[in-house]
Amino acid sequence: MLRSQEMSLFQLIMPRESAWAVMDQLGYMGKVEIIDHDPSIPLIARPFANYIKRCDDLLNKLNLLIETAQKLTIVKQFQISNKTNNKMCPKIHTHQYLDTLEDQINAKVNSFLELNRNHEQLLEQQGIILDQLDILQECRIYLGDDFFVSRDSKFDYFIGTMKQEEIYQFQRMIFRVTKGNAYVHIKLQNQKAIYIVMYPDQGVILKKKLQKVQESMSLNRFTLPINLKEFDKIQNDLTVKLKEIKQLIELTNIQLNSFIQELLKQTEGIRLIDHYNMYISKEKQLYIQLNKLKMQGNLFLGELWIPKKDSAQLNEVLLIVKERNRDIPGCQISQKVPQTIPPTYFLLNEFTSVFQQIVNTYGIARYREINPAIFTIITFPFLFGIMFGDIGHGFCLLIFGIYNIFYKLEPFYELRYLIVLMGFFSFYCGWIYNDFVSLSLNLFGSCYVVDGQLTPIKPQDCTYPFGLDPIWGDNLEFDDSFKMKLSVIIAYFHMCLGICLSGCNFLNKKDTYGFCCKFLPQILFLTSTIGYMDFLIIFKWVVQFSPQNAPSIINTMITMVLSFGSVEGPPMWNVNSQELIQSILIIIAVVSIPWMWFSHIIKGYQVYQRRSNVKIQNSTSSIEGSQVIELQLQSIQDETQQEKSLLSTHDHNDLSPDEEFTELVVHETIETIEFVLGVISNTASYLRLWALSLAHSQLADVFYSLILSSPMTEGSIIGALLRYPIWALVSFGVLMCMDTMECFLHSLRLHWVEFQNKFYKGDGVEFHVYSL
Repeated sequence: MLRSQEMSLFQLIMPRESAWAVMDQLGYMGKVEIIDHDPSIPLIARPFANYIKRCDDLLNKLNLLIETAQKLTIVKQFQISNKTNNKMCPKIHTHQYLDTLEDQINAKVNSFLELNRNHEQLLEQQGIILDQLDILQECRIYLGDDFFVSRDSKFDYFIGTMKQEEIYQFQRMIFRVTKGNAYVHIKLQNQKAIYIVMYPDQGVILKKKLQKVQESMSLNRFTLPINLKEFDKIQNDLTVKLKEIKQLIELTNIQLNSFIQELLKQTEGIRLIDHYNMYISKEKQLYIQLNKLKMQGNLFLGELWIPKKDSAQLNEVLLIVKERNRDIPGCQISQKVPQTIPPTYFLLNEFTSVFQQIVNTYGIARYREINPAIFTIITFPFLFGIMFGDIGHGFCLLIFGIYNIFYKLEPFYELRYLIVLMGFFSFYCGWIYNDFVSLSLNLFGSCYVVDGQLTPIKPQDCTYPFGLDPIWGDNLEFDDSFKMKLSVIIAYFHMCLGICLSGCNFLNKKDTYGFCCKFLPQILFLTSTIGYMDFLIIFKWVVQFSPQNAPSIINTMITMVLSFGSVEGPPMWNVNSQELIQSILIIIAVVSIPWMWFSHIIKGYQVYQRRSNVKIQNSTSSIEGSQVIELQLQSIQDETQQEKSLLSTHDHNDLSPDEEFTELVVHETIETIEFVLGVISNTASYLRLWALSLAHSQLADVFYSLILSSPMTEGSIIGALLRYPIWALVSFGVLMCMDTMECFLHSLRLHWVEFQNKFYKGDGVEFHVYSL
């Protein structure tokens, strides 16, 4: 995982008859990337576009079938598995099987949808009959039996059902049309509203207006029988019809359930619908890869990347294809010399994948470039723990991560190992700070005693076993100084690690010139400035100074730069030796700047001058064409590996030598200025470790003092119990949620900007494996 896998490029030539079988086995191999011969060609113009469309249509039909079954509550929370099962490979080895599956899926989906349409029609008829029975019963209760015996010809009516949310609008419309001369009876029943409207018969115009209102808002409209005898007959007929429809609905439900159970039935460890989905998804992916190949007549030509260590397995797979399909012609494969940058491929697992994703979000590593993810596994949660350090909160985060490992909890399952490490380092740093939700724990006895004058007196040879002495728990000035200096120390070592990794990259490329003129001046400049300041911090911690003779690190560093190594105020040690050392460090830092800048410009100028001489010689010479080629090849061979590395970061195809040299000067100037200023600004950026850690502890202290401190000091158990849920909710929302996200983002920034920019380019090409 430190460096990407070495990749090999192969050319594949195969006849059309064996293309499907070869691509099928390569997909199950899962270790190759097919190169698209022309990415600009649209999908519709590729040879297998129709096959991909067929696969999409079949997948949509399967999803429609499951969605329909879920609406019918036949299956609940069911998802089609799209993970291919390698057990299918030996049995299904011809592309004709797609035609068989297509016929089966179409027949089953059409049959199911037809049953579902019948089911919906029966349910609709059942609802209409139920509404009619309800409204007949309501009319008989509301209007009485006399209404059906002798009707008043001066009044007319209309009845029906409507949506409950349209009741008030319906009443307003009736009132406006009839000008208040209507009786409107509404009853809520079965999530609908039954209405009975009686109005005076005032002619055709009024009746038509009311009919329009009824048509626009009614779900169902009904008419009443003319007498009680017909009323009873209609009611009995509807009851009998309702019983028949219920029987048909029950029978249809049984058919639908049996249909779904057939699809969910497992055969050889896989459900039928999953088998359909897996194979169709596999076929779609296979034809997508076939579309990347170049078709010439009856042959497919293509190129593929594969890890170098798996090259032998590629030949074995092609032999297996030949043995299983003796009736079709074989294919040819040959290794090629890459003309482009190979893709970057890392072997990952469930633990390392989340850390690699953090790095890949910034950019893909260059081919064979050092992978920051292997260091991020420790440094990322460690920097998070420094900012979030708290015994209680870190322990809660650790328990949450451990719970997520054993019990899958979306959407945090993929981050489970990262959460565990963040919780562990937060818990660990909490013990270093001796901070438990703003309280200091006195587990081993303090090394300080307080006399009557409230002056701390430290006994001889007393050291607190682990972490900070609890006497410093309420001392904000001490915490402020300690965490700030700790942040500066961590900044140096983290940036120093990044620069050392850049040196490893130079050595891996055998770029001695880059190692001497980039890595060495950079590490010397960082050490002579920030490294020396860290040394002073640690030296002042180790050596005991009296308060009146304690030197100031800030004044020492400022005077060192402005007065060329001189010392003002109390020295750290002997004045003469300290001034000598500081003067040497200033000289080293000053010399390192032109060293890393001017040396590359000189070397670049020599390279460009040589290239220019070769071009002039080729254009003015009367040597034959073959001799010119030999001369050019000889000039290329004469270039050292360092020169190739120097030119690899620039594009010179369309530039003259003068323009190339000017571009190099500008590029190196910007890089040098960026590094020199970045050493200072990046170190200041690491102070966020101090700021967020201090903010976390102070927020915890504020929540405790405002909510829980009063009842705890007063001994009020009831008050503490009543206030505890408020304190827990506030701590969870602000510290466990908001502050966790904030510390995560700041740790992310420290890795992307301050750490990775020292050695990581992040402009590589990702390896997209073809896997079924």
